[in-house]
Amino acid sequence: MHHDDPIVQTIRRVVERELSPTRVVDVSVKESVAFDGEEILRVRIVFSPEEGQLDPAKVLGLVRHLREPMQEQGEVRFPLLSFMTPEEIDGAAA
Repeated sequence: MHHDDPIVQTIRRVVERELSPTRVVDVSVKESVAFDGEEILRVRIVFSPEEGQLDPAKVLGLVRHLREPMQEQGEVRFPLLSFMTPEEIDGAAA
């Protein structure tokens, strides 16, 4: 999904708000299918660890905070979240 897609913008807005003060560098969303055949959204959240570590309590509650604003836009697919640092992305590309 493109960064200017309304659902991507909504996800990014909620992620930035809920994970504050950790700085979110990027949020990407891809349509996918889970192992059980259900359609899902794979949400990759790239954060800057130098500007605040992820709070485990905030991470655990993030899907709950995403579901309602997503559903208000008609998006019912489950958001499957992954978290990476920019360095991890660079390493994966090598």
